[in-house]
Order: sequence, then C-alpha cells, then structure tokens
Amino acid sequence: LAGCSANRSAASPPRRPASSAGRRQVTLAGLPRGGSDTDAAVALRRAVFGTTDLAWLGRGDTVFIKPVCNSGNVYPATTDPRALHDMIVLLRERGAGRVIVGDMSGVQFVRFAPDRLTGSSRALMRSNGLLAAAEAAGAEVHAFEEAGWDGFYDETPSRGDNWKQPLLLPKILREVDHVVLMPRCSRHLLAGSTLGLKAAVGWWRHDSRLEYHHDARTFAEKTAESNATPTLLEKQRLVVTSATRMLTTFGPDEGWVHEPDTGLFIASESVVAHDMVALAWLNEGRRA
Repeated sequence: LAGCSANRSAASPPRRPASSAGRRQVTLAGLPRGGSDTDAAVALRRAVFGTTDLAWLGRGDTVFIKPVCNSGNVYPATTDPRALHDMIVLLRERGAGRVIVGDMSGVQFVRFAPDRLTGSSRALMRSNGLLAAAEAAGAEVHAFEEAGWDGFYDETPSRGDNWKQPLLLPKILREVDHVVLMPRCSRHLLAGSTLGLKAAVGWWRHDSRLEYHHDARTFAEKTAESNATPTLLEKQRLVVTSATRMLTTFGPDEGWVHEPDTGLFIASESVVAHDMVALAWLNEGRRA
C-alpha cells in the first residue's frame, strides 16, 4: 500500500514499487476520522502519487474531472467536495492549464429531451457542495444538459455487443486532453454497488440511459462495456475515490452513512482494479 507512511513529505511523490507487466496497481492512503483539511489533502496526494507520477500531464493541458453528482445530496451520496478541491489544486500545481468539472445528474432530478429540460445539474452541484469546491479551486463547471440535445456525439464501445445503439457522450470530451474520474463508494439498490464503472452513466444523454435500463439481463455487461468507448480508453488517466464515508445500505442517493475510524483514499490508473478494492472496502463497511 504505497504512500501510507505518515512521515512522507506531501510535496514529493512516494517511490513507486516495481510492478510486473500487466499488473494494475491500486494505492491506498488512510485518513483518521475527523482529520483536518490539510490531512485530507496530504492523504489524497499520497494515494495519487502512489499510482502515477502525472507524467502524462503536460503544461497547459486541459483536464476534465468527472465526479458523481447524481443528486443534490451531500457526500457520500455524491463525490467528496473536499477531495475534488484538492485534486484540482494538485493538477493546477502540476501544470494543467484548464480544469473542467462536469456531470449530468440522475433522471429523477434532471429530465432531458430534444424539446424540454427540467431540473439542473448545476443547481444540484450547488446543493451538494461540488460547485463551490470546484470554483474555489479555480476550475470551470460544466453541466452536460446545458449544451443542449445536440451537445453530444455517438460512440460505440470497442468491446462487447450488448449495446444496440451507440452511446451518446458530451462533446466537451473531444476538447480535453485527459480525464480523471472521481466516484464515491456506495451501495446501489439496482446495481448492487456504485463505484467507478457505474459512474459512466453520468456521461450519457438520456436516450442512452433509457437503453441501459431496458434489459436487466445485460445491465452488468453494459456497465462494463460503456467504459470501453474509444474516448475513455484514450483519455482516462486516473480514478480517485475519497472513501472516508460510505453509503452502506440502499443507495444511490440515500442510505446508512458509515464513517470508519480510518477512512481511505483509493487511486488507480485502472477503473477495474480500483473497483475491486473499493468493493472490498464497501463490503467491509457493511460488516461494521
């Protein structure tokens, strides 16, 4: 578990252990319950630097951070605003020229069609604290529905055949150099859990979301395949979760909030490896 030593300097990345070809590293960093904002920022950096040295980030590059803003409910029903703020600060320190934070909320709060729109992802980000955190750190905020029905492009997953139609992704993905995914650690009434892979739903226009829920037999397969669109395979560099709190029952918007004595930051370059560890942590929380 690289990066967990308490005496490491927050300014310098920890030494990464050598890994075998094909191995997907996941780094964990602990944060005691009630830890300060400074402690949280240090823990996030340990997790990030344990899995990547950010060599992929060139000076002036544009980075898109995809949090989870399925509702206006606060963390852990949505992404941790404190972690989002600290990730933006880190990217800007490392040379990012433009950092954009964006998502589109669940259909129970935002209804989107060619001729109508009700609800607002931006308003929900304001309610759950993500908007203030992003703006305070100097990022732009982008709600996908604000670009209109034509603000999406179609892309077919490169693996699997359970999607009958191409996925509709926001055009802003074409404008960015890198994607950082920042999900949360939560139970989900329908999917079982909602971690990194499930967070892909937030990218899609509503017609893709309708197809996703249409055939329950292929729900899990479509979740996996949706993470294999060419754009995400090309641009997604990192997955980081603040799991100092978890929704361990019901979900995705409400449930029992478990806050362990020592919370975790979980980071990996692989969303699958990330989710294997995050699911183990969620199950551990459910037993507490």
